[in-house]
Amino acid sequence: MRIIFPLILMLLISGCSSLKVATDYDPSADLTPPKNFTIVHKAVIGEDTSTSDRIIAALKTELVQKGYSESSREEADFYVLFHIGVTSKTRIDTDYQHVNMYPYSYGYGYRSVAMPQTRVYNYEEAKLIVDAVVPQKNKIIWRGTAIDYLKSLETPQEKTDYINKVLKTLMKKFPR
Repeated sequence: MRIIFPLILMLLISGCSSLKVATDYDPSADLTPPKNFTIVHKAVIGEDTSTSDRIIAALKTELVQKGYSESSREEADFYVLFHIGVTSKTRIDTDYQHVNMYPYSYGYGYRSVAMPQTRVYNYEEAKLIVDAVVPQKNKIIWRGTAIDYLKSLETPQEKTDYINKVLKTLMKKFPR
């Protein structure tokens, strides 16, 4: 029982993640180490540069752990680009709640009426797209997309930890 309860608790907690990750790649691309990379990012007007800096640091960490080497733009075998965005979304859920009609029901048995209950949820969705591009051909050889509800994180450390977690999950599928 001591072992089962923590396992069930861990499964329940891990099942509550709203992070969705998807990847696509060119199977003919050769990314076997050692290969050199550089991260190329041009900030857009109004972009949170501290978030971009955290993403760049996490990307570098993940790629170096996979055996790639950071280099200058001229010596890079592939560029890593990323795009971030936030979109306002609305979700509408309708379910049916049964209402008992007692004492106005006649005869035997349970009488109820299904009443629709509609709820509207407004939320913001954050999306991170990471591309690996061969500069000589200007061709995307790998793309990873992470989508999650926009979280309200208070401290810089919480933000850094969350970005590291997202990129670790996303880069698991990056080729070695």
